This record gives sequence, C-alpha cells and structure tokens, in this order.
Amino acid sequence: MAVKKTKKDEALKVLLERIERAEGYRDSNYRDKWLEYYKMYRSIPPEVEAGRSNVFVPYTFTNIETIAARITESLFANRPYVIVMPQEDGDADKAEKTQTLLDYQLEQIIRLKRIFSENIIKCLCIYGTAVSYTGWQVKERKVKKLQQGYEYLQSDETGEPLRFDDMNEPIVVEKLTVAEQIQTVYDDPIVQSIDIFDYFVDPKATCVSDARFCGHREYQTKEQLSELVKTAGYSIDWKTLAPADNIENGTTKRHLDIGISGSGEGDTERNNAALYEVLHYWEDNRHAVIINRCQLVLDGDNPFWYGEKPYDVCRYIPLANEFYGIGIPEINKALQSELNTTRNQRIDYNTMTMRRMWKLRKGSGLTSRDLIWRQGGVLEVNEMDDLQEINVQELPASAFANEANIKQDMRDATGCHDVVMGLSNNDETATTTITKDNNASIRFKAIIGSVEEDMLVPIAKKCIALDKQFLSSERAVRIVGEDKEVSDMMYIDPFEINGEYDIYYVGSAVEPMATKQANKQRYLEAFSIAAGLPEYAASPQAKINLLRELFKSLEIRDVEALLPDISVMQEQAAGATQQQKPQQIDRVGGLDLSRLVAGEGVV
Repeated sequence: MAVKKTKKDEALKVLLERIERAEGYRDSNYRDKWLEYYKMYRSIPPEVEAGRSNVFVPYTFTNIETIAARITESLFANRPYVIVMPQEDGDADKAEKTQTLLDYQLEQIIRLKRIFSENIIKCLCIYGTAVSYTGWQVKERKVKKLQQGYEYLQSDETGEPLRFDDMNEPIVVEKLTVAEQIQTVYDDPIVQSIDIFDYFVDPKATCVSDARFCGHREYQTKEQLSELVKTAGYSIDWKTLAPADNIENGTTKRHLDIGISGSGEGDTERNNAALYEVLHYWEDNRHAVIINRCQLVLDGDNPFWYGEKPYDVCRYIPLANEFYGIGIPEINKALQSELNTTRNQRIDYNTMTMRRMWKLRKGSGLTSRDLIWRQGGVLEVNEMDDLQEINVQELPASAFANEANIKQDMRDATGCHDVVMGLSNNDETATTTITKDNNASIRFKAIIGSVEEDMLVPIAKKCIALDKQFLSSERAVRIVGEDKEVSDMMYIDPFEINGEYDIYYVGSAVEPMATKQANKQRYLEAFSIAAGLPEYAASPQAKINLLRELFKSLEIRDVEALLPDISVMQEQAAGATQQQKPQQIDRVGGLDLSRLVAGEGVV
C-alpha cells in the first residue's frame, strides 16, 4: 500500500528540486574555476613535475592583497559611514538618533569593517562576487554572578541564632552567594559573509532582486537547532535525523583541493555537538528551512518586515545580464601562467649550466665515474683533448626583460601599478607620480561605488528596518570617536527611530596617496604664509580654523584637544594691541615725537 504524501512532503520535494538545480548550475559552471582561482591566490602550482622547477610566482596574491587593502581603507575612511536623511521635516530629530544608533551598531556591534576586510572584499577580489546576509540575532548565555545576601549568625555550640542582649534580635551578617542567570549577550542586527560555494540562486537571475529564489547552506549543532525550535518555531523530528557524515561546505572543498584532509569529517554520535546540514530557502515573502535534505522544519512567511530576501551581492567587475562577476585571478590567469613558465625556465636553465656535460674521447681510458667531482682529484689523460667541457651560453638579458614585461601587463590589466603599492621610480617627478596615482584611482572609484550601491547601502537600510522591528526597549548608545574614546552616552527609545529615511553612504574616500601627501605639503605652506599676515594675527578664530584643517590633513587624531583656547588667544591679541598703541602715537610720519621737548615748536 503506497504511503500518501502530505502537502509538507510535496513542498519539500519541490524545494529540493529547485535547490539542487541551482547547485548543479553553480557547480558545473563555476566550481572548478573558483577552486583554480583560490589556488592562484594561495600560489599553489597546478601541476608538480619531478626533476623540474615548480615555482609559483605570488604576483596574483600581491595584486589581491594590495587592491583589497586599498578598497577596504577607502570604503571605511570616514565616520559615520552612512548619513540618515529624513523624508519629512518633522523627522529630523529621529533621523539624527537613527544615524547615531546605526553608526554605533555598524562600528561597535557588527564590526562591519572587519567583516569586509577579512571576508567580503577578499571574496570579491578572488572570485569576482561576494555575498552578505543581514538578519537579527538574539544570543543568551547562562552566567554565574556574585549576589549580596544575608544570613543569621549562629552559635557553634547550639546552632541557634545569636541575639543582641538588649534587643533580643538575631544578629544578621552580609554574605556573597553565587547565582546562575540567563544573560542576553547579543540582541542586534548581524551581517555575515556567505561563502560563495554555499550560496545558491535561481539560474535565471541577474541580481538578488530579480531572483525567484535564493539561499545558502550551513551546518549547525543539535544545541543550536534545539534553541531555534523555541525561538523560531522549527518543527524537528529528531528520531529520523542523523548527524551529517561529511561536511561539504566551501571551506572543505577548498581544503580537499589543496591537499588538506580531515576538515570534512562529521560526528556520527547523537550529541549536542553533532552537526546537521541546514538549507535556508528564501523568496521575497517566504522562508523555508530544510535539515539534511530530508526534513522540512520551517515553511512560512518572511520573518523580516522589509519584505526582501536578506542577501546582498556585489561584483568586482560586473558582466552584463550575468549574476557572477570577474575577479583578479581570472584576469591574471594567462599572464600568471606565462610568468610561472618564464621563471621556471630560467631556474631550470641555471640548474643545467651548473650540471656540466663533458666530451670523452673513445679509448682514453676515462669513464663517467672519473668525472665526479672530488676534493684534490687528478685525472690522467693521454692527450689534452681526451676530455673537453661542453660550453653552455649564459642566460641572455632578454629573459629578465621578458618577466618584467609580463608583470607590467598584469599591472595594466588589474590597475595595480607600482604607485598603488607605494612604489615609484627614483627619476620620477612628483607631478608624474600624482598623475599616475590619479589615473590608477579611477578604476578603484568605479569598484568602490559599486560596493557602496550594491551592498553597503542595502545593509544599512536592512539594519534600520530590523531596528524598527525588533528593538523593544530603550538602548544606551556609546558615542565613540575615531580615537576610540567614549565622548558621550545617548539613550534611544524605539519610538524615536520610527520614521522614513533616505540613506547615503559617506564613509568612503578614494583619494590617491600621492595627492594626500601633496595636500599635506600645501597646507603646511599655506599655514606658514598665513601666520605672517597681520589679518590672521588680528583674527584668532581664522588662525584656529586654518590650524584645524592643517591637523586634519596631517591625519592627527583628537584635533580639538590640540587646538589652543580661543579666549586665551583673544586676550593675548587684545594685550598686544594695547601695547602697540602708545608706540604708534609717539611716531608719526617717520618722526619720533617722544624725543621732542616743549619750547622747540612742540605744543
């Protein structure tokens, strides 16, 4: 008798077909390429030939690390990272508090710069595509704390409470006790970098917004899933579930490809630390969760009020009407192979020249064993030409020039020129260096603008929407400056952030390093000129404003603490003016009136 399938079984079948179709499209078209690009980043040669040089020149690694650092520092050069503008005039105060709360969460709670620096920007440069997830997380932890309590002081002999003689009341003393508490350690938005090997998307999609579905795979412990049964409404039948035998996430695939084993082994014991495969399936208005590809534990509406899929995707070099972009290893692939071949040929040639070959005359009585080098050895020959060395020409200089040309081609292709890496020719003028730096920065401006528009601004919008939805009590926000010192404390109520806003990203600064150095020199020259002008000497406020801009250009932190007190400068200027007035009266038209005496025509 056939078992009748329920609606839940039918839904599970449909969802698995979509997920596996998306995974099949991804793996068949991109998986091997991404593994190759990862090996290029790790400078691992594709094949190792015995007896030959197998050097992999780490030039792609150099390009990626240089460009990733440049992009990260440019994206997070200024704070606040985003500004929140009200759509209505009455929401100006709400917008200011929303911006303060958002800046605090992105910098202090989420650590957005670190997530981008260590994960998102690296994935963007290596694979050409980076994926982020934005959601809300509540994390509780059982902790032990000391509590102040009281107890009656008892007699050692009778065990009865001791009492005061005059009042006949028991003697009470303080006592510290240890108590267990459930403490909320995290209740804020989260931003995660999703491994591109674990992310699946509708094969017809060109971006997240037009994808019919998307999602990602992760591995969670039984303890974590049991907690989600309480908080997220998961319905899990543990009797039919077994822990995952093999961990097949992106990290495991990359490790196996480069020879690292053991990271993909699962734990078959049914304990709280055992791992289970969890598939998250998202549509704009739907969220489903599948465990071990056999049990649909959640299938409901999108839990987030903003009504979008919680993923954002950015590309290093986008391709028209394609979801995945191009990364640096794909650009460098052919040139990196040529560079490796050129370097290994030189090494093999040098090795050959050191292992010399000889010509032996037949009948000379010498054998190949006689040619083995030994200290103080002597060869006896009948004729001087019985033994002759086969001369090998030295490596031509063009071989070195060829490698330099290949590296220059790689720099031209990626835009990672010497000036971007902080190098310049000794015979270059400052103008030439600045011009090169400006031209190199044009490409990075386009990439940084794409990351801002496709990922950073959407993340900020999602965080604000999540704050409106999940923030339930007053939140104390520490206002921390760039010098990591707390300057103020602000208390924000959930009702004070409820409004409609426009979000603009203002944290980036794509100013070339050479231009920064030139601006520093210009500010120093301008200050030295202005300091000698009488107009600036008479206006302390103008001098302080110029000094403030000078300190900022020199990238000095805590500028306000270093500026002089304007009231003191005004008093000094007033005192100097009073001292100069008598001298100005005593001297008129070049005559020193103070030396004139009455009776000599002086009234």
